[in-house]
Amino acid sequence: MITFERDNNKFNFRVAGIVVHNNRVLLHTTLKDDFWNLPGGRVEFNESTEQAVLREIKEELDVEGENPKLLFINEDFFEYDGLQFHEIGFYYLVSFPEGHEITKPTDEFPGVEDDGRLIFKWFPIDELQDLEVYPEILRTELLQLKRSDHIQHFVNLR
Repeated sequence: MITFERDNNKFNFRVAGIVVHNNRVLLHTTLKDDFWNLPGGRVEFNESTEQAVLREIKEELDVEGENPKLLFINEDFFEYDGLQFHEIGFYYLVSFPEGHEITKPTDEFPGVEDDGRLIFKWFPIDELQDLEVYPEILRTELLQLKRSDHIQHFVNLR
């Protein structure tokens, strides 16, 4: 994993999958967190971000992601677990196989990685404005999915 700590700082090179089905987006949380974010994780050495997002989707959900398309790159600065994070994330639109069971749940469901530590749920995209979701740009950028054909770079200082 490309991540390291120095003093009270932590750097992550992250990827995330934006999976949209029937105008809903798949997000996850944990029992200790009070916010939601996209499935994904850290990039490995000698692994492309495209390979990493597909690997992370498979590890977390046991689903083969398809057709990854890079939508945006996000630089995020935040505090979590007492550390100051600097995270660079590559965010890909990813699809699941047509008719896959994972697109059907309406309630929360556990992922397969780490004994179900991650809790997943499908959320209507237009309800993200009222949800504690990170990075915060998801609240607006997911509404723009069909309107943009270029990659965007965001820097979020908190």
